Amino acid sequence: MPSDYNGRSTATMAAIRPDGSDGPGAAPPVRATGVIPAVPGAMTTRSGAPMPAARATRTVTVAQTALVRIDHYADVIATDNKALRRSLPDVAAEALALCTGTKADANIMERTLTRDPFISAQVISIANSAMFAPRMPIHGVRDAVVRIGLDAVRDVVLMVVTNSTMFRIRGFEARVEIMRRRTLAAAAAARLLARELRVESEYGFLAGLLHDIGEMVLLERCVQEGIVTPALLDDPVEGPPLRERLDMHHPRVGGALCRAWKLPPGVIEAAEYHHNYKAEDGKTRFAAHLCAAADAIAAAVMPGGHAEIAAEAPAVVELGITSDKAAAIVQQVAAALPMLVSASGIASGHTTGTHPTR
Repeated sequence: MPSDYNGRSTATMAAIRPDGSDGPGAAPPVRATGVIPAVPGAMTTRSGAPMPAARATRTVTVAQTALVRIDHYADVIATDNKALRRSLPDVAAEALALCTGTKADANIMERTLTRDPFISAQVISIANSAMFAPRMPIHGVRDAVVRIGLDAVRDVVLMVVTNSTMFRIRGFEARVEIMRRRTLAAAAAARLLARELRVESEYGFLAGLLHDIGEMVLLERCVQEGIVTPALLDDPVEGPPLRERLDMHHPRVGGALCRAWKLPPGVIEAAEYHHNYKAEDGKTRFAAHLCAAADAIAAAVMPGGHAEIAAEAPAVVELGITSDKAAAIVQQVAAALPMLVSASGIASGHTTGTHPTR
C-alpha cells in the first residue's frame, strides 16, 4: 500500500470498487472518486500540440476511507432488526419476556434459566453478593427470584450475557477490558444514584449497563471487517477522527439493540440520549440524565479518576447530588466493582449466543 509524505498508509478511493463489493456486507459506492481532471492544454507534446487531458488520482489516508465505511456499517447494524434480535441467546430472551409478562413466577423462571447452567450459576452467585446483601444464603434460581425480584434477575442475566459475548474483540483486549470495567461501574453508579434520589427506577442498573453497548457492537464490526486496527485507532493523527466517528454513531446503534431486545423504554432512552439528555423542548430525559451522571462517577473510579471531578460534572450537579454524596457513591462503586468484574463471567471463557453484527 502506498504511503504519503508523512509515512502514513494511504489508499485511493478506487480501492472501494464501483459496485461496493470490497467484502461481505461492503459499503456502497463512494461518490467522491478522488480523481481530479488535469487542466486542458496545460501540457504539450514536443511539437507543441496539446496533450490529451490527464487524470490524476488523489490519494486519501486509510483513516479517511474508514470514516465512510464506519458510517455505512452503523447504518447496517442499526437497521437490521432481525440480526439484533438474534444476538440475544434464547434463554436470556425468554427470561426477559417473562420479566415483562403478567404470568411470570419463580418456578417458570427457574425452569427457563436452568437450561443454561452457566447463566443460572452466575445468577445465584451474584444474588449472594454484597450488591444484594441477602440476609440468608441463596441456593437456587427460584430462591434468587423470590429474594431479589424479577427485575434484578433480569439485570443479572443481561450482565452475564453481554460480558460473555460482546466484550471479546481480538487485538483490543486491553481497551475492551477498560470499557467493560467502565460499563459495570456505570451500572452500579446508576443504581446508587437512583436510590439516592429515591426514584423508583426498575431500569437504573440495566440502563447503566447497556447505555454504551453500541460502542462495543460497532467497534467489533469494524474490526471484523478490517476497517479498524489497534495501530490505526492509536495513531496520533488518524486515530482521533476514527474514535470521534465511532463515538458519534454508538448511541444510535445501542438504542437499536435495546429496542430489538424489547427492553424497557428507559433503557432505550439511556442508550440513545446519554450524550444529549436535554430534549429540544428543554425537558430532561431522566434515564439518559441518570446514565450521564453515572458515566461521570464511573470515570472517577477508573485509574487516574478523581471523585472531586465527578462531583463537579454538570450531569451530577443538575441531579442535585452534593459533592459529599457524589464522593460517597464513588467509594461505593469502587468497592462493588471488583465483585461485579469477577461475577460477570467473562473470565470463565464461556460464550453463549451469537453476536449482533454477524
